[in-house]
Amino acid sequence: MIRGTVNSRREAILNLRVRGPGGVVMDFDAVIDTGFSASLTLPAATIAALGLVRQSTSRAVLADGTVRYFGMFAAEVEWEGSWRAVLVSGVGDEVLAGMGLLADHELRVAVRPGGAVEVVAIP
Repeated sequence: MIRGTVNSRREAILNLRVRGPGGVVMDFDAVIDTGFSASLTLPAATIAALGLVRQSTSRAVLADGTVRYFGMFAAEVEWEGSWRAVLVSGVGDEVLAGMGLLADHELRVAVRPGGAVEVVAIP
């Protein structure tokens, strides 16, 4: 089980450890975004600091209707005690955990500041 907490803005937060190909590891508080179907977004400066390698370019329609093109980067996320390969979207200034990261898991959130966030594998 992966645990997190709800912040004062009622956002579900997970603390994630991300590793780049050169072994650089960084910890992040990621906002769970149920409207984001991929795995993870990181700001450009963070992608550079981790030394992530661009894999491709992708396109997204943002909530305000604008279209953005952005890079996709290979990384690893510590998940349930082991490292898991993910593609990171280099878009925006926030660290977002998307539904792709939560695939095959159940998300439980007590929606109040300080509330518990639990991500549990579906058997």
